[in-house]
Amino acid sequence: MKRVRSKGREYLYFDTGKVVDGKRLMTRLPPLRSMEFGGSYAALMGHRNRKTRSALMTVPVLVDLYQRGAAYGALATASRKLYDIYLRRLEKALPTAPVTGITRGDMRTLLDKMAVTPGAANAFLRTSGALFAWAVEREHIAKNPCDGIAPMAGGEHEPWPAGVLRAGLAAEDAAVRLLVNLLYYTAQRLGDVLGMQWSDVEDDRITVVQDKTKKPMKIPIHSALKAELATRSQSEGPICLTIHGKPMRDDNARKILKAFSASAGAPSVPHGLRKNAVIALLEAGCSAAQTAAVSGQSLLMVEHYAKQRDQSALADAAMLRWENRT
Repeated sequence: MKRVRSKGREYLYFDTGKVVDGKRLMTRLPPLRSMEFGGSYAALMGHRNRKTRSALMTVPVLVDLYQRGAAYGALATASRKLYDIYLRRLEKALPTAPVTGITRGDMRTLLDKMAVTPGAANAFLRTSGALFAWAVEREHIAKNPCDGIAPMAGGEHEPWPAGVLRAGLAAEDAAVRLLVNLLYYTAQRLGDVLGMQWSDVEDDRITVVQDKTKKPMKIPIHSALKAELATRSQSEGPICLTIHGKPMRDDNARKILKAFSASAGAPSVPHGLRKNAVIALLEAGCSAAQTAAVSGQSLLMVEHYAKQRDQSALADAAMLRWENRT
């Protein structure tokens, strides 16, 4: 606190700890004996101490605070698992750097080192961006160092090639065939498919409450999926089971599908089948809203997936409609 006397009166100024244009930023306080002095001084001191703590805060400390908060706790289980992977990677890359000193250049450097795996780099960017956005809201940092960094090209999951998709839908391996049919004909995420119970199947519809969005949905069952489900023994519990009759886990299902697609000559991930489904709905003439009603995605995401529609197939369909009008 600084005291200044002018014209026979004393004025008090609080040192905020900030420097603007090379000068210390001072805030005037109420008179020392006034009722407002104590509250103003305490508020300014608390704000300055908070800033000091943030300046010394490291990435591991920030991550710990974030994971204790409501925003992280509100994430779906699968999202938290994914975030944990990339939060650990961020901690390992920047274990001692004060969070207030991390720049966009620092984040670009980290991402450049991940260029050979663009999908992982983009997941790292999204996770770090969410962490730093949370830190900005709580005034731990002034701005998000991930803002303005574009995702890497090629970092998205690709739809399965048509030949591999056909092979998966008719695979001799019963586990592969069931997983591919469920993923493709419901347009859902793997976690939601593995969570489907036989009790969710009723009146030619399957009920799904998406783990990520918490959105309840009733999806009409495609005739091909209905035929596949009819080959299974229906009982209580999950639809997808291991050969030992246990609920199939996420890692096991991914391993099965990746091995099958690799053996078919095009290594693919389960999420690619969701893109196949969305593209198929759009190419069948469904609107973005109708497609979103099946997949549970936002209209923006459906439009994003729409960019990967087969131009030639769309052109053929368009020309056929044109000719049928004449």
